[in-house]
Amino acid sequence: MLTDKQKHLIGRFEQLAKELGSEKKAGDQIGVASSIVSQLRSEKYIGDVEYQFSKLDAYFDTKDKAAKNYTEVDYAPTTISEVVYKTLENIKIRGGLAVITGDAGIGKTKALQKYAEDNTMNSVMITIDPCIKSTKPMLKQIAAEMGLSRLQSKDDLKASIIDKLHDGMIILVDEAQILTYDSIETLRAFSDHFDRRRQTLGVALVGNDEIREKIEGRSKARYDQVRNRSWQRPQLRTLDVQYSDIEMLLPVLSGQKQELTFLHKIAQTSEGIRGAVRLFVNAYDKGNYDLNGLIEMAKIMRLDLRGAEKAVRS
Repeated sequence: MLTDKQKHLIGRFEQLAKELGSEKKAGDQIGVASSIVSQLRSEKYIGDVEYQFSKLDAYFDTKDKAAKNYTEVDYAPTTISEVVYKTLENIKIRGGLAVITGDAGIGKTKALQKYAEDNTMNSVMITIDPCIKSTKPMLKQIAAEMGLSRLQSKDDLKASIIDKLHDGMIILVDEAQILTYDSIETLRAFSDHFDRRRQTLGVALVGNDEIREKIEGRSKARYDQVRNRSWQRPQLRTLDVQYSDIEMLLPVLSGQKQELTFLHKIAQTSEGIRGAVRLFVNAYDKGNYDLNGLIEMAKIMRLDLRGAEKAVRS
């Protein structure tokens, strides 16, 4: 017979399944197959029952502890994220390419994710890493996002993607600086395919300054076709971060000018917005997020304050 705790864990699993839409999705997220949970529920599981319940318990215990920590603002229309968002909208309408570059941790990815969420019917977003920087792995990633089979030749992958893309869409590529020349040219070819038909397909290449160096630097002759098809190429910096951006991202500090100013100064260093928010979250979770607590945590995190403490206290 199930104990009260085991019944409680089964109940929490069922609630998660309801939120996610199926028990399979809940099982995949937790790491316990839904078929095993079903057998546990009916008391027909013949394996190590305690081990399976311990996995459920560990998962929900972690989530309970996480719920007690500070919850970050999912998205805020900061100065930088709005530039990114509006650039994406413009290139979706016009077609062609946009190259959006900037310092790390300033909100580029958040803006991409928000745009993809707001435009689920006409956008495809992929994130590049060293394993998928070349053409075929990149095409497989796009195919997967579009619900297409990845088990195809390179040519067939390209053809099936083009067949499913349609007029007025946009492909969003994060960490685009990792892409090879051939991969970038393949993305350009997608846009050109629609342009020849007097239709539009936007391609947004988003990343750090390495991709700008590729397109505008010593190898720029090789990228003439990409550069000539780029409508916009905004370059964003941590110094573009505004005080009001920190206010939006950390509403719990409303009215606390010293703390907001200090975090604004941090966000304008190489730490960026991401570093400033993580500093606050760490201080909050420790229970001390006034100015002294923030400064103490910044030192624990070994952040380069660059005179931020002196500027706030002066």
